[in-house]
Amino acid sequence: MRELRVICAATLCLLGQAAFAGYDEALAALQKKDYATAHPELLIAANKGDARAWNALGVMYLQGLGVKRNDSKALEYFEKAASDGNANALNGIVQLLGQGSETVNKDPEHARAWAWKFAHEKTANPYAAFVYYQLAIQNELSILDHKGNVDRKRYQELASRPENARELDAKAFEMLSIAAEGGYPPALSIAQMTLLERSGEGVAERAIELDALIQEKYKNQIPVQMAIQLNQEVTNLKNLQLLGKTYVSPRLYKDALPLVMVAAYAGSQTTTDTCDRAKVRVTQLQVIEPMRDKITLPIEARLLDDVLFLKGRWRELWTIDVCGKTVTVPVRFEVDGWAGANFTVEGKAVNLAN
Repeated sequence: MRELRVICAATLCLLGQAAFAGYDEALAALQKKDYATAHPELLIAANKGDARAWNALGVMYLQGLGVKRNDSKALEYFEKAASDGNANALNGIVQLLGQGSETVNKDPEHARAWAWKFAHEKTANPYAAFVYYQLAIQNELSILDHKGNVDRKRYQELASRPENARELDAKAFEMLSIAAEGGYPPALSIAQMTLLERSGEGVAERAIELDALIQEKYKNQIPVQMAIQLNQEVTNLKNLQLLGKTYVSPRLYKDALPLVMVAAYAGSQTTTDTCDRAKVRVTQLQVIEPMRDKITLPIEARLLDDVLFLKGRWRELWTIDVCGKTVTVPVRFEVDGWAGANFTVEGKAVNLAN
């Protein structure tokens, strides 16, 4: 399981940097690492109902700043601060409940409840919405083993669930969508990668639309390596679109292509000995049977609405140039229930056009 990454975990970020009367003395002392002065000042402010002081006390006990580290007490203070609307306290809650510690049990569901409140009921916080998604996708909806590799058995378990067992999925991707629509850069990156990796009707158009928004408003806010990866995947997607009408993602295209090529060679009555693979190319993609029996994850947010397919099947006709011979290869696709699709090359229907 990948460790939950807390986006905002530095001391000042947990505290919040704004200073106000009745709290500024304690914050100034903290910034000077004068914890002996800060602690009693914070207790006074906290007991007067200052949520920022509860949060600051939580940070002190979480990080052992002038006091013995006490995760249980830190969580108590963070939750008091959060109850009074302090959004910075969510960072501490997520860190403790999302990962767990020697004295605090890991409880992603409880952490998600706090994230949901800040995303929906309190401040419409995009960070809180993204945290909800992260907590779900890295815990109950994780498909990774302890080494970070895809666990195929776990993948199949998640993919085979009925629609009525997808409430957490729907909420998680709703939160991802809301965070991305709110302009939160990590959410934009993950939402775009989600679209780029999925196949189905309308997904490519949504990804290209989002790319235009990212390039216009957010490209300088996305980490360089992620931006490079996204740009490459968008380029691959656009290249597929140039070949004609297709519902496949760049990844699914890459997975299906080797078997399509085998069928194309057989249909052209040519071998790799007489026709080098470098001279074989796809010249056209065409949807010949549109999406049927489709079911999409019900997302109550625009960005990812109606594009995360749970069920659906379609057929495409891929035209291949095999050293001057034109071969058409029908391919049947079916959504696998999670993030991908299965495919079958219809070898008996391969046709040599010339």
